[in-house]
Amino acid sequence: MQVYVDITLLPGDDIGQQFLWEKLYKQVHIAFVENKNAEEYSPFGISFPEFHSDKYRLGRKLRVFAHSQGEMEVLDLSHWLKRLTDYVHITSIRPVPEKIEGYVRFQRLQLKSSPERLARRAAKRHDIPLEQAREQRSNVQPQYSRAPYIWMSSVSNGERFRLLITRDQVNKEVIEEGKPVFSTYGLAVAGKANALPHF
Repeated sequence: MQVYVDITLLPGDDIGQQFLWEKLYKQVHIAFVENKNAEEYSPFGISFPEFHSDKYRLGRKLRVFAHSQGEMEVLDLSHWLKRLTDYVHITSIRPVPEKIEGYVRFQRLQLKSSPERLARRAAKRHDIPLEQAREQRSNVQPQYSRAPYIWMSSVSNGERFRLLITRDQVNKEVIEEGKPVFSTYGLAVAGKANALPHF
């Protein structure tokens, strides 16, 4: 990744930081969907420079990376965020600095949810009666996490969910295996080269 743009949240008395994260990330996600490749991956990755796992917070800054200035210009984040201009600050496109602290990978954390929800999914996915699916999943214990998150809404069914986010330190060799690709949330995809410079 050669260039980046920083987006800083500017919460105020009339709008809170968590609400702003939801609005900002929704627009960034839509922008990535509009610019995905044929394999359904995004060439744009994101990081959270103020991410703090011990305090369970994302901070106020989102960093968007691209392979080139041309790609970032095509993405045109200012267009996607024009309704939020009073609440976010977007920097110009900048080159990634030569001196960095290392590499990081931000990923989505997906937990096993309630047995009822898992049963509904299994019934639909495997085309079995709901009662049978409930019986198969009756012993499943829900998982919980205190990982930082952003509230999102599913495009397909409108259901709200928490997009839980984790961060891992990564060796430099991982990013040299290929051109990084990301999910349409800008997060790492399992089995792909997708670490980002941390600075």
